[in-house]
Amino acid sequence: MLEKKFKGKSILFISPVFFGYEVAIKSKLIDLGANVFHVDDRPSNSSITKGLIRIHKNLAKYSIDKYYKQIAEELEYQEFDVVFLLSPEALSLAFLDFCKHRWPKAYYVMYTWDPIKNRKHTLEFAPYCNRVFTFQKDDAEKYNFSFKPLFYLDIYGGVREKSLKKDYDLCFMGTTHSDRYKIVQKVQDWCIERNLKCFFYFYLQGNSLYWFNKLKSNDVMPSMADVSFFKMSSTDIVQVMASSNAVLDIQHPRQTGLTIRTLETLGAGRKLVTTNAEIKGYDFYDKRQIRIIDRIEPTANLDANFFMDDQCYVSLRKIEYCSIEYWLQEIILERL
Repeated sequence: MLEKKFKGKSILFISPVFFGYEVAIKSKLIDLGANVFHVDDRPSNSSITKGLIRIHKNLAKYSIDKYYKQIAEELEYQEFDVVFLLSPEALSLAFLDFCKHRWPKAYYVMYTWDPIKNRKHTLEFAPYCNRVFTFQKDDAEKYNFSFKPLFYLDIYGGVREKSLKKDYDLCFMGTTHSDRYKIVQKVQDWCIERNLKCFFYFYLQGNSLYWFNKLKSNDVMPSMADVSFFKMSSTDIVQVMASSNAVLDIQHPRQTGLTIRTLETLGAGRKLVTTNAEIKGYDFYDKRQIRIIDRIEPTANLDANFFMDDQCYVSLRKIEYCSIEYWLQEIILERL
């Protein structure tokens, strides 16, 4: 039986909609006994609204102010022990003022899974919080935040326990940005030469974003035929990972923190090929299971024998503290 560690806690959870992770986090908190009210950080998830907010949220100020005024009216007579902010973008400061006035004794905590240099507006929310967590060590040191890596969902931990036929030696599933496609191309050619079986899936939110990226980017972009404008379901992602011996992870060039795909891969007991050399500084690093590659010459450090060995070398004990339950417990529960 699942221990109800959050029993009796009422949580206001504010986050953008992001590949269903906000749903999984809310569900886990409820499973652990909490009462949760989730607020979508954005007034709309249309491409136009997202684009305006990314450029500067004041471009969508009218719709943001109207949206959060409605939320404040809806929550006026509710009580919360915790206000949990997860990588907010559009969040209204006036709404945060309302929250602090309405629930002055609540525990305010923020976790950001974006580098501050990419989301500098995040700093405006920090003064409202009792504690701020980040997935990047350098941001934690620079801004006096608490460092905590990302998490993996229970469904990935379940993969580790199963013995499944491996259809692929290597897989990649992710959005198209920066130099990702160029790196994947080189790795794919290397794998084909060695008869390694691969699964690669590139995603973009829409045609307009594809052409915008193609016009502004100096990097090689895939053809439209190589890009999907439909998200893979979480079930399909887990199935591909379960059917693969290794997973390719390419973080954004301006990011040093570990991606969520990294934790999902290790939580699932799969081998990892990554461009992020920072992983050497984590206690679960094991070169027998994790291969670091260079962004410029990604195949220089690859070895076909790495893909032939499907043994799991990173112990569950070392990676378990990145499970979603431990993650939520450290961020929220330890200060209550």
